[in-house]
Amino acid sequence: MGAALNFNPCIPKDWPGFKVDYRFGKAHYKISVENPNGVNRGVGQVLLDGNSLPGSLIPLVDDGQPHEARVVMG
Repeated sequence: MGAALNFNPCIPKDWPGFKVDYRFGKAHYKISVENPNGVNRGVGQVLLDGNSLPGSLIPLVDDGQPHEARVVMG
C-alpha cells in the first residue's frame, strides 16, 4: 500500500464528531469523524467515497479529485 491516513480518534464522549479538510498533492479529502454512540475512542467503520474500507486506513491518491471519507467511531 502507498500513502494512507490512519485514523484512531480519541475525543470526549460528548463530542458528536469533527471534520477535517486534508490535501494530498492536488487531491482534496473531506473527512468527517462521527461519534453516534458517545464513545471516546475506537473505529467501527471507515468509508471512502461511499465504499467501506477494512480497518482504519484511508488510502491517499494524488489524482486531483475531491474525496469524501467517513470515520464512524464505535
